[in-house]
Amino acid sequence: MKNLIAVATAKDKKSLWPGHFGVSPFYSIFDEEGNLIETRENPFSKDKHHDDPFKVKEFLSDVSTFVGKNMGQKSRKKLTEKLKVRTMLVDAEDIYDAIRYYLDAKKNIDVFERCTDKYEDWFDKYPAVYESEINMLKGIMPKWDKAIEIGVGSGRFAYPLGIKEGVEPSESMSKIAQERGIKIYPGFAENLPILDEEYDFVLMAVTICFVKDPIKSLKEVYRILKKGGKTVVAIVDRETAIGKEYLRKKEKGEFYKNVNFFSTEELIDMMKNTGFEIEGVYQTLFADSIKEIKEPQPYKEGYSEGGFVAVIGKK
Repeated sequence: MKNLIAVATAKDKKSLWPGHFGVSPFYSIFDEEGNLIETRENPFSKDKHHDDPFKVKEFLSDVSTFVGKNMGQKSRKKLTEKLKVRTMLVDAEDIYDAIRYYLDAKKNIDVFERCTDKYEDWFDKYPAVYESEINMLKGIMPKWDKAIEIGVGSGRFAYPLGIKEGVEPSESMSKIAQERGIKIYPGFAENLPILDEEYDFVLMAVTICFVKDPIKSLKEVYRILKKGGKTVVAIVDRETAIGKEYLRKKEKGEFYKNVNFFSTEELIDMMKNTGFEIEGVYQTLFADSIKEIKEPQPYKEGYSEGGFVAVIGKK
């Protein structure tokens, strides 16, 4: 069965409803290709204090994703945690702009849905590369009481690092992560279904390269971190030999087609502009190609040499 998307719709049946999703007068129901299927009138719209996501989900029982302008944080968390509904908040004026934004953000998710096996096989094909990355992240991670990975995928980073929670929009990847014992919150990095200041450590391992809006995603990481909390954001640095190798893959294959590769300096600037204090930069994978790496490599401070770079930011 296809996944359906409900967009909060105003009385004119064209504009995006500016208020909370649960009291929207109508819901425009779209399919995965962005085709409008029908418009449903919301039986709860006259209740201005209505904020029961369970009632809305019962009415929209065949819908897997809610898109709107506003939604209470607690409602979003309930929808995500209890009902496994994906939610996205967008700054748009009409329902078609809203659905286009959602579909654009979902492009890279669709690739992961199609290429789950290929993604998993990569770690088995390049075990020394994978171990080098994990060893560096283990070595630089701060102490934490409550941690989450954004864009957790199949749990390939979270699981060996001991992180038990993750946000992930891909259903196929989420299933594998859950099998690895990770609690999954369906959602997007740009609109995390997480309460303010809930975690003291957040990991983003390469996820920043796959999101539609990296600045908005980093602002969300900042929002969910407790004061003094830290994040580690890892990328493949496009200015390195391995980064340039990945850029060539971007031109050829569908997996990296919509990926935005950043330099370390660009990442540092983005993190500073979203409020983070930079505490350290580390690198590993010192080679011209990942194919040359047959044994796990050490890591060291700085950047420009190693293809895999991690930046530590503090709130």
